[in-house]
Amino acid sequence: MQPAIVISAFNRPGALARLLSSLQRADYPKGVQIPLIVSIDASQGPAHIQVRDEAQGFKWQHGPLEVVLHERHLGPLENFYYCGGLTHQYESVIFLEDDLVVSPVFYYFGVQALEAVADQAHVGGVSLYTYAFNGYTHYPFVPIADGGDNFFMQVPSILGQAWTSAQWALFTKWRTNSTKSSITLKDQLHPFWSQFDRDDYFPILTKYLVATDQFTIFPRSSHTTGFGDVGVHFTSTTAYYQVPLQRRQKTYRFNDLETAFAVYDSFHEILPDRLKRLADELRDFDFDVDLNATKSQRHLGAEYVLTSRICKNPRQTFAQAMWPLEANVIENIPGSGLSLCRPEHIRWGRLADIKTRKRLDTYFTRGRRMSRSLRFQFALLEFVESIQRRLKK
Repeated sequence: MQPAIVISAFNRPGALARLLSSLQRADYPKGVQIPLIVSIDASQGPAHIQVRDEAQGFKWQHGPLEVVLHERHLGPLENFYYCGGLTHQYESVIFLEDDLVVSPVFYYFGVQALEAVADQAHVGGVSLYTYAFNGYTHYPFVPIADGGDNFFMQVPSILGQAWTSAQWALFTKWRTNSTKSSITLKDQLHPFWSQFDRDDYFPILTKYLVATDQFTIFPRSSHTTGFGDVGVHFTSTTAYYQVPLQRRQKTYRFNDLETAFAVYDSFHEILPDRLKRLADELRDFDFDVDLNATKSQRHLGAEYVLTSRICKNPRQTFAQAMWPLEANVIENIPGSGLSLCRPEHIRWGRLADIKTRKRLDTYFTRGRRMSRSLRFQFALLEFVESIQRRLKK
């Protein structure tokens, strides 16, 4: 498999130059000609001209270069559809937004991951990025180790993706039904997904994966990192998506979806059937997993729920000691903090939520807090800097 590299670009010449430079420096299989396509959305002003000049002046050393200048403004969603649609021409593509940087060995992972999942019916695409955080709680996300260089989750990646033509065709067929692609509060998704702009592809891809029972394959070590440059999605630069890059590994061992233990739903929760394979105590129970306490009552349909929420009359309890949370269940660590209980026994409400969040915060911060002295010093620094900014005006 020889995927083309496709970039979506819009009004960020500096970001595009940075990405193109990292692509040029990356390592590629010898003798392979790799097409590079830069899809530039239409705009008015100097930034658009600079992006165009940056792309057209780039000397791609690893294959043919094509710069697509769209005549009308597409917006991020339509430009995304255009880029993904190039799978019909190239059979597979690696899609990158312009505020990314790739690892030196990203192409090796992309090719091998696409080949590994090409015949897996419930894998909807490949991520080159590794989420280091849970997007709902902003606490660290650590998938359990199961011997593979990958894990699976029912969310896509917005920081580097890849698809085969067959995977993209299935997504296209699904999304052309407008009654399916729109996000509503009735969907089995976190309310977070209904807050996105209509011109964003992230929630649509997520709903597609959930609605069709498909998953994304993720690397254990990331092959892209995000700079969060100012643009359509960010009003100010953010370093929140920065993660370490894999810099050396060229050969990967992939677990398939059926045998992998590290398989997570759209809430970043391990699937119950995978946990049953690892925890003998739970094999006879019908349960949902809500260890991060982000699911609402409407998401809990099983007889029991394994949760960090406060509940009465738990059937079993486990400590919040090992990392990640599910390890406490797998190892049957005695204690409190995690419970197997009936959904109707969960204590819902503002006070119970705060208590749950406090316990989770203590767990994820490992009980360490910033000292009062340091908090005072930082507050004093912010005060002094605010005075200095006022004096400069």
